[in-house]
Amino acid sequence: MVWSTAKIGRLIVTIAFSTAVLLSALGLPAAADGSQNSGQSNPGGYVKYTLILANNTLVDGNLVDTGLSHPAPWEIAYNPSNGYIYVTDWGSNTVSVIDSATYKVIAKIPVGKGPRGVAYNPSNGYIYVANSASGTVSVIDSATNKVIATIPVGRGPEGVAYNPSNGYIYVTNFGSGTISIIATTASTKSTPISSITAPTATSTFTSSASTGASTKTTPISSVTAPTTSTPSAVPAWAVAAIVAVAVLVVALLVIKRRRPQP
Repeated sequence: MVWSTAKIGRLIVTIAFSTAVLLSALGLPAAADGSQNSGQSNPGGYVKYTLILANNTLVDGNLVDTGLSHPAPWEIAYNPSNGYIYVTDWGSNTVSVIDSATYKVIAKIPVGKGPRGVAYNPSNGYIYVANSASGTVSVIDSATNKVIATIPVGRGPEGVAYNPSNGYIYVTNFGSGTISIIATTASTKSTPISSITAPTATSTFTSSASTGASTKTTPISSVTAPTTSTPSAVPAWAVAAIVAVAVLVVALLVIKRRRPQP
């Protein structure tokens, strides 16, 4: 039996409608783009605005594809002292400075090649940027939004984090398999290298650093991972795909039943 155009159209509409209903029930968007609001009952929040870095334009709601060439923004850090947001632009080797009061890019700071990780140091007001293709960290003075220093680190630096207990900046070097620990002007506490030992199955980790973060030694043998495993949840998209296939099968069976017998 040859399907008519009307039957094929009804089948497609049925599948699309069923999938949209399921996605809505699971709390997933039926479309990627579009405005969002608090009426969606999402306890985690919603996308109120989208800032397009390519042309410094603010639009309402969630915009996924601008159709414009963009600087490939990678990571982001907030500076509470001036209200500015710093975004690493991996594709243009710059850092975009955004005024959170106006949601506008107010400066573009040239840094090293392939900037990725970024962190704010509240003790000195500096922004630290990991340049993955340069093997360096750019230090930006947030008071002037100018690079004041470039620090060589390992190969492929990516992540950056600030430790308020000792004032150090930690940088992960993907290419070297190391972590660079940068002492800043606010770093007043030191940890002797000789006091840091790698933990083994029969040893304990000890540290003489006076950071107040740890005062006890814990034998490695006394730390065990839980053996009880919990079943992983089935992804929502997989459930939606299964339901869509089921709807298609049911529709095909209905059409086959209605086919006149010879």
